[in-house]
Amino acid sequence: MASNYQLGYDDERFESIVNRNFHCLICFNVLKDPVMCRRNQHYFCRGCITEHLRRNSHTCPTCADELSVETLQDVPRIVKDYLDELSIRCDHYDRGCRELVQLQNLKRHVAECGFTPVACGNQGCGETISKRDRTYHESELCQFRKLKCHNCGEISTMMAGMETKMANLDTNQADMRTKLANVSTEMTDVKTKLTNTNTKLTTMDTKMADVKTKMAQTDTKLENLDTKLKNVDTKVTNLQVNVEAKFEAVNNEVRGMKMSLNEVKNGFDQLKEAVLEKIESKERKQEEITRDVSGTASGGRENQHIFVAGGLLKNNSVEIFNYRQRLWSLLKHMPVKGHDASSFVYNNHVTLAGGDCNRAAVDNMIQMKIHPIPDLSINWNDFGAKLPVKLFAHSSVVYKDSLFVTGGYNVEYIISDCIYEVQLKPPYAVKLVSKMPEPRARHNTVLCDDSILIVGGKKSLSSEYNLDSVLSYDIKKNECQQLPALPYPVSEMATVKWAENVVIIGGASKDEKALNNVIIYNMKTGNSHMLPPMLHKRRGCMAVVIENTIVVLGGQGLKSVEGFSFQSYLWEELPDMKELRYSATAVVI
Repeated sequence: MASNYQLGYDDERFESIVNRNFHCLICFNVLKDPVMCRRNQHYFCRGCITEHLRRNSHTCPTCADELSVETLQDVPRIVKDYLDELSIRCDHYDRGCRELVQLQNLKRHVAECGFTPVACGNQGCGETISKRDRTYHESELCQFRKLKCHNCGEISTMMAGMETKMANLDTNQADMRTKLANVSTEMTDVKTKLTNTNTKLTTMDTKMADVKTKMAQTDTKLENLDTKLKNVDTKVTNLQVNVEAKFEAVNNEVRGMKMSLNEVKNGFDQLKEAVLEKIESKERKQEEITRDVSGTASGGRENQHIFVAGGLLKNNSVEIFNYRQRLWSLLKHMPVKGHDASSFVYNNHVTLAGGDCNRAAVDNMIQMKIHPIPDLSINWNDFGAKLPVKLFAHSSVVYKDSLFVTGGYNVEYIISDCIYEVQLKPPYAVKLVSKMPEPRARHNTVLCDDSILIVGGKKSLSSEYNLDSVLSYDIKKNECQQLPALPYPVSEMATVKWAENVVIIGGASKDEKALNNVIIYNMKTGNSHMLPPMLHKRRGCMAVVIENTIVVLGGQGLKSVEGFSFQSYLWEELPDMKELRYSATAVVI
């Protein structure tokens, strides 16, 4: 394509390396006057994409979506702000200008730059020089400059000019006399108009006097109305006093009833706490007996408890569910409130990685010991490893002694397309191992032998950009492979592994609606079909497999729990969690 239009900015002009996400996908330079395709947000220089659409085809050169100059859209403001604040060299750097300016000020700087090339104004020269040197060149250096001669009849010329000016002065005086005569005529007309105006003002004064009389009469009527209103106010005040007295009597009765109800409630709460304490004590004793009989640290509770932590609505609570006894219990709160973290079990600890804590993404990991069993006496502590960057709404799986982290939002709400490996043993090394074909967040991953299955999610803040794609990342070969797509785009769903299948549960549709759909997807064939829908629509829910049952927990505005058994092929209600949990995290311990 011929470059007879303005391309993007050359990378070498910038003070520092510019992120590749801010390069034009046609000229591969840094974006100039950026625009994007409306559906998939591919960025281009306005000049590049306009020339492409004029010469080649009316489709996006990256995603082949239908596109025209009229349907091009402005890039997000965060992209413009990032570009505007980049430091760039002047257009005339090769002529000697060493200024570094912000990109948003480049045009103004170039217009004022002293190194701008200009042509010498002396006839016959035409030499190109810098704008700041023009005056000195034209007057002192140029061989074609004009020299003043002091012996060429300057006085004669001046006298001829003065005679011409005198003749013009006489003409101007004659014109002035004519104008003065015209002004005298106009003054006479003005006096006549003033006389007429005075007559009209006299008539107006008479009318104003009549208006004042009528206003006086109106004031008298208003005073009478004020008297009547004061009488009404007195009656209303008396009525209000009577009503307030009756309300006070009713309030006293209500307060007495509340005190009685509070006493009953306090007695009930004390009884409930005593019963729960006895149940938990009995449970701990039973597990100690079971561990002694089995001779193992995990005996009697393997695949028996569901551990749930965090969530939106400023939630830092933690609870655990005894599946066999169908009983929820609270554990020690997390140090901070957070949501959209990932969680995993490693080395007898439950660990939470990253997340959104008080509206800020974090990179730290916190852990709680679960051996032999977690209780309120166990505190949270920091884990030695950290995520490669601050992330939330990412997904992670444990493979051997490493944590593989995919996608998520960073602190600037930019979605990542990276796959990182974080060693879970000292020295806790971190490395970028691969990149996905497109960024994604609010997706899910499951481990299948030596591969990670990456399912659904979204590539922008809006669910309008939900994904139906499925990727398989081979850890040993370090390769990403595209698999057959899901039946529909979905994000904020839960997933579990079931034999050679992954089960995709609930989530948010492209129009932001919560779903109760359930898909079972075969990881080897790519075939999928629908399972019976859940009893509740769940967006941002969690799911685990425990004792051959899929258990789904919470979601936006929910603390309900339900389970699905392939034997009965039905969903059934389980006891509710103690807290509402949306975008929380759950594991089986």
